[in-house]
Amino acid sequence: MKLFSTTTAAVLAVLLAVYAYCDKYLLQSWFIFDRDYLQELVTKATTEHPNNATAIFQLISDGLVERYGETVNPYNTEDWVFNNAGGAMGSMFVLHSSISEYLIFFGTAVGTEGHTGVHMADDYFYILQGEQRVHRLGDPLPQIYKPGQMNHLTRGSVGQYMMPDTCWALELAQGWIPAMLPFGFADALSSTLDAKTLGYTVWLSASNIVKNLLRGKI
Repeated sequence: MKLFSTTTAAVLAVLLAVYAYCDKYLLQSWFIFDRDYLQELVTKATTEHPNNATAIFQLISDGLVERYGETVNPYNTEDWVFNNAGGAMGSMFVLHSSISEYLIFFGTAVGTEGHTGVHMADDYFYILQGEQRVHRLGDPLPQIYKPGQMNHLTRGSVGQYMMPDTCWALELAQGWIPAMLPFGFADALSSTLDAKTLGYTVWLSASNIVKNLLRGKI
């Protein structure tokens, strides 16, 4: 037992050292998505198609594929999946998922609200249609984000958010994406029991991560 404990402690120490090194020196070098470029696409799409979410999705998707090639899944109307997380429900289309980044369209046609989660990644939420309201602890007034604006949830921070009606967004997360997945799965395991949706979500996440790893994208 003593040998096992010593070995386990040594392995954990090595893993922590590797994680610390990657987090400090390598993580940001794995990012490929330029937030300024995303903002340009969002501004262009929301200006040209202010009341047409489908046209917004298509314009942004085309711009992403043109710049990032096969690392982005082209938009279509079939590969949406429901998502329950932090008490909120919406649907998402996965544009990209890898170890260090994910990029999705996310939103709802009817409104929702919930907990942001606490993540090992920075989350950038570009509003495409509708509005998002955010409650930050200690602030008695909501922060309101409208089309073309971006809400940045910093790594490790937390908040309450609400989409009071139809709202769609382009969401970019940059950090340790696998650590975010339990938050996305917990509601399905503890309350909704929607095994079909959970299974499809797991498949989408895993297949895209593996596909991008094979392309050399961490």
